[in-house]
Amino acid sequence: MQFSFRTPAIAAMTVWFSGALIAGCDQWPRYKHQPSTNDNALEPGTDPSSGLDLNWTEINELTEPNDAPEEALGLSVGDGILVDGTLSGLGWDPDQTTERISECGDALAFPPAAPGAYIGDVDWISIAPEENGLLCLQLLADHPTARLDVGLYVLDECNEPVGVFVHPETTVPIGLDVAASDVRWAVGVDPTVTVAIGIAGFFPDDATLSLDWSASVALVPSIEGAADSLCPGVQ
Repeated sequence: MQFSFRTPAIAAMTVWFSGALIAGCDQWPRYKHQPSTNDNALEPGTDPSSGLDLNWTEINELTEPNDAPEEALGLSVGDGILVDGTLSGLGWDPDQTTERISECGDALAFPPAAPGAYIGDVDWISIAPEENGLLCLQLLADHPTARLDVGLYVLDECNEPVGVFVHPETTVPIGLDVAASDVRWAVGVDPTVTVAIGIAGFFPDDATLSLDWSASVALVPSIEGAADSLCPGVQ
């Protein structure tokens, strides 16, 4: 496999008062006529992510095989990376045994199911957040039925995955068993951890299948109540 990491609008209205028609709404909606103190302010209804000026970088020449997390890429809020890759082979072998202890002696969280292992390729993107933020991922692959695991893992000091992020108030890992055609998630991270995105396919069972994928990964501000609205769209 090769990489080439490249409010609501206020409608005009008329008001009846004491039998007279008051039609003083030529200046509505007001946001169209009141100067903003911020020249980059967004109009109501605008996608909030369009107000972020992200610094995108295409990552080239990652070494192969990329079947384990490598040196992490540092991301500050406002940084993003674009990555293209290919999974060589998809499928799952429930009878295969894998090492469950890292070189540092920690319990491994990958593969995410046990017993068993992927029969095909696994790709990794390692990230070192340089400040608190929301890590956004979008991954697209041109396959009508393929299912992927695109989880986010915490790495230990030996650069091995020892924890997986789960949905709030559950034990269900984020990004597992998803349609290859469009994968999206957003996870809060901070500088105390190094994380890695593990990308692998378990369906269909086809060791000869090559699945091309494209991903964008960005660190955006984490704002209470904003959820993933600041995550960028398709690049």
